[in-house]
Amino acid sequence: MIYLDNSATTRVREEVIDEMLPYLSRSWGNPSSIHALGRESKEAVNDARQRVAALLNCDVDEIYFSSCGTLSNNAALLGRARFAEANGKGRHLITTQIEHPSVIGPCQYLEGLGWRVTYLPVNREGFVSLKELEKNTTAETSIISIMWANNEIGTVQDIASFAKFAKERNIFFHTDAVQSAGKLSIDLKVVPISALALSGHKFHAPKGIGILYVRKLQNIMPIIFGGGQEMGLLPGTEALSNIVAIGKAAELAGLEFEQNHEKLIVISKIFKQHLSQVDGLIFTGSSLLTHRLPGHISFVLPGVEGEAIVMRADLKGICISSGSACHQGIIEPSQVLKALGLSNEQAKGSVRLSASGYNTIEECTEAAVLLTNILNSMAHTASAQLSKNVMA
Repeated sequence: MIYLDNSATTRVREEVIDEMLPYLSRSWGNPSSIHALGRESKEAVNDARQRVAALLNCDVDEIYFSSCGTLSNNAALLGRARFAEANGKGRHLITTQIEHPSVIGPCQYLEGLGWRVTYLPVNREGFVSLKELEKNTTAETSIISIMWANNEIGTVQDIASFAKFAKERNIFFHTDAVQSAGKLSIDLKVVPISALALSGHKFHAPKGIGILYVRKLQNIMPIIFGGGQEMGLLPGTEALSNIVAIGKAAELAGLEFEQNHEKLIVISKIFKQHLSQVDGLIFTGSSLLTHRLPGHISFVLPGVEGEAIVMRADLKGICISSGSACHQGIIEPSQVLKALGLSNEQAKGSVRLSASGYNTIEECTEAAVLLTNILNSMAHTASAQLSKNVMA
């Protein structure tokens, strides 16, 4: 099996499993307990927090543990909205048309509460324009949320410029960076982001653990109640072993960043070189590999459904995805692809390949060759069927 669906989820690293096992068997105390077992657990949580802070280059007390990226996004947006309402700030939020559902959802909820939400358009490659952001910003704008890198099309936004724009106007700036950890450099001492969300299972930690970063003096209010953990912002007994796991995963992501980044760029080039040989194939997202997630390639093949491509690839032992894993079960084409200007028919043929540091150059080359053959065969069949229908 060649696994190329790492934007959906990643395998848990052996080193991460080894790190978390003692906290499932021997050191299983509640971090809030004051006895020896509890203190040991608390130290493990603190150590993990330091490791995550090191990856992001931020202060330790700016890191909060959550259950997932979705909760982190909700806590940041709805928590800041509560703060804005309580302090008489404007009720206008700006986001984009290509955000993950865990951002779109809270925005739609706020609209139901009377907030005005602007969904910025993107160009054909999925980029948000700074001029468009400036044009839509008003005195009432109190929150801006723009994702760092898109899970479906891989486009990486100029987050530094957007964050600087917001800071200059004293606007809370949030980014969904779930796809970015371990693949893009994140330096929060340099980029003035107010809040950021990560998810452990996107960079080789288990499912069920996320990160919420909140910059000092950038207040948000809790949206969950009933405990004092995580400074009251994300209450609930800490998922000790998972917290230990994401700490180790963050440490390894930082140590291996350069070598993984370089390898993933090579893999992107291999994918693009081979897939360019497919008749009619249209790449989606940024055309420049330097402006998209490394190891990530997405495309549409008009006349062919993405799910059919995924199934054919699966028969050859290749795991890829159609659109976003979060959209499975939804028949309608993805909002992200429609925002790029693709027709419904084109969007149905969407496919994504996403590699990780675990993938080798050799297996990715093999997968690219196999997929090129599969796609050319399917494109030929679709074209023949279209000609037959026209003649009929």
